[in-house]
Amino acid sequence: MKLHLLLFVALFSSSAAAYSQYFFTGEVRDVHGDRLQNVAVLVQSTGTLYKTGLEGNFEISSRSSEDSLLFAMPGYEPFRMAIRSADFVQITLKMRALTPSRKGRLLSASSGASVSFPADIDGMSYCMIRRFLDMGMPVPAEAVKVEELLNYFNLYYEEPEGSALFHCTSGLMSCPWNGSHRLLYLNTCARIMDRQGTPPANLVYLIDASGSMDMPRKLPLVRSGFPLLIKNLRDNDKVSFVVFGSRIGVAAAGISGANKGQLLSVIEGLRPDGPSPGIEGLKLAYEVAQQQMIQGGNNKVILITDGDISNGGSSRDELGELINQQAQAGIKLSCLGVGVDSVRNSELPWMAATGHGNFAAIEETEDVERVLLNELGPNVCTVADSVCITAGFDTSLVREYRLIGFERTAAMDSAARLRGGKISSGHSLVALFELVPKKDSADIANIADISIGYCLPGKKAALKMVYNCPNQLTTFERASGEQRKAACIALFGMKLKDPGYASGVSWADIERMAKKNFSTNNVLDRNYLSLVTEARRVYEHTK
Repeated sequence: MKLHLLLFVALFSSSAAAYSQYFFTGEVRDVHGDRLQNVAVLVQSTGTLYKTGLEGNFEISSRSSEDSLLFAMPGYEPFRMAIRSADFVQITLKMRALTPSRKGRLLSASSGASVSFPADIDGMSYCMIRRFLDMGMPVPAEAVKVEELLNYFNLYYEEPEGSALFHCTSGLMSCPWNGSHRLLYLNTCARIMDRQGTPPANLVYLIDASGSMDMPRKLPLVRSGFPLLIKNLRDNDKVSFVVFGSRIGVAAAGISGANKGQLLSVIEGLRPDGPSPGIEGLKLAYEVAQQQMIQGGNNKVILITDGDISNGGSSRDELGELINQQAQAGIKLSCLGVGVDSVRNSELPWMAATGHGNFAAIEETEDVERVLLNELGPNVCTVADSVCITAGFDTSLVREYRLIGFERTAAMDSAARLRGGKISSGHSLVALFELVPKKDSADIANIADISIGYCLPGKKAALKMVYNCPNQLTTFERASGEQRKAACIALFGMKLKDPGYASGVSWADIERMAKKNFSTNNVLDRNYLSLVTEARRVYEHTK
């Protein structure tokens, strides 16, 4: 069959395309055979977004011969498929049903009713949602993970008491989208490990903010891993940021670990653009590290990039000499590779070895958190393994329940089957349960029991901590600020994922709730407010 010339529009370009060896090609039509223009095509492995051309065709370059693509367009059911570079695929999108979907429905409670979920989650859903909305497009349901949204904006932390490894906080409030329901808020915090005896840190993060980092699994992924590091910084630690891309500059120098809000603002403000002048950036990073030098401290430059920074030949020799001289002067170099396809062909491991530092390839949020914490010291990473949380409800109080988000969670006796995850120092997790009450009774002390199952690092013995959620109902308006924010974010995520479930709440309602409960005084609140405003614009325009 003769193939027509394929036209595609790449919304987010990457310098990686220059090295691609494979192409995914095809066309998208509706059930009537009409070709569909401007269908969003999401590449699963990289998070890159494309659009089909005028004839419904697409051609996507890739470094891999196989991948998975998600096709999404307003008014149509999203469609996901595995694809090989040797195939020309023909995709048919079906019209979306007009009846409300049944996602997220409440489960009937019974004797011993419980639900289990892992304590470790990724943090990329926010980045995907932001990217679609910035494109002016509705967000496919598959890209929305409410639990990730909740925890992207979660900075609330309470230190465990005594020798306990975990601390739990809960709150029971009225449900803002259904007055006859209740919301049970739960925040679980892991202990921040004691770094007593470890020297103060002088850390200079050299971050590649070039155009090639403009993919969800690159710079946004890096940003998602920094909040946990910031929680673990001490007042005598100093952090600096040097960026290279469209400009080379010092984004911040010598910020104390006590100024956590300022550090977070710097990270959230990073935007990728331009070329990759890495060697010039490295020289500047070393200058900053020398200026902030702590005698006897942990002095280190940490390079985060998606590729090599030398141009080969004399450039590589110059680079090696620079790194070695700085290592001898007491400034180590660690290198983190983001989306590095072949470690064998990368110069980053060599650079780290020359700089007496560490190398790591990062692909998930937990990778970023782990390797960033590792640079603080050997005892800051994993504090518990195989962590799984189980909520058991008092069925004399609860008729129906659902855990908001966590779509892959198994109910009832799932604690025996659900694989828990690793938890790092200072980790916190927010979960929300929507409940249908059976009756209100002040005589019953607790509405739910929370069980945290875990193992200590390197140990196989199963341990457990139990927390009782008080049966103390308050109105949404009188709940704590963190609890109200969590409810707002959950409603926003549900509206994106399943409009039928929150059909009684308009985008104007969601924006009003956001403005009432979020402040412009901190960067995460501002990010959420802008996200809601953009979503209202996109969805009301689409309608």
